[in-house]
Amino acid sequence: MRTPLLILPGRNNSGPQHWQTLWQERMPDAVRLQTASWADPDLSDWIAALDRAIEACSAPPILIAHSMGCLLSVCWAQLDRPNLSIAGAFLVAPPNFKRDGFPSPSFTQIPESPLPYPALVIASTNDPYCSIEVAAGLAKSWEAGFVLVGARGHISTEPNNGDWQEGWLLLEAFAAGLRVQL
Repeated sequence: MRTPLLILPGRNNSGPQHWQTLWQERMPDAVRLQTASWADPDLSDWIAALDRAIEACSAPPILIAHSMGCLLSVCWAQLDRPNLSIAGAFLVAPPNFKRDGFPSPSFTQIPESPLPYPALVIASTNDPYCSIEVAAGLAKSWEAGFVLVGARGHISTEPNNGDWQEGWLLLEAFAAGLRVQL
């Protein structure tokens, strides 16, 4: 049985040219988080949406998180959810939630403690929303693996990212390390 993929977009829901959307098209059984508001994220709403999405999966999923979706998965992991579990988290371009002007006040108290599941943080050398040092520090505090992918901006819809094949290969390697199939 294949392990389900659960897509956790960031603010504004990763549009049609975003690699998350393209990956979801590649994996038609993938589930995508559905929140009340993508433009004005509220952590409690997003956590409830994540609970529903995990319940909809046929087995513990791999979270494919981007930006604020990374922060959501870390917050969710700290809650007591005995009937819900995930296989691991692929955390791409977590934003620096401590920076001035962070767009969502409910996402500023993010745990910086070990995650209870395997995780891999992917970061870019020129992400305008998070420096390499901050991303590496988050990965360390979450006890997650850490991979730099060069100058990819926020690893979003920047030119040359497309369906981000390099990221897909990293995801396949991460899944292999979990001993699951995509």
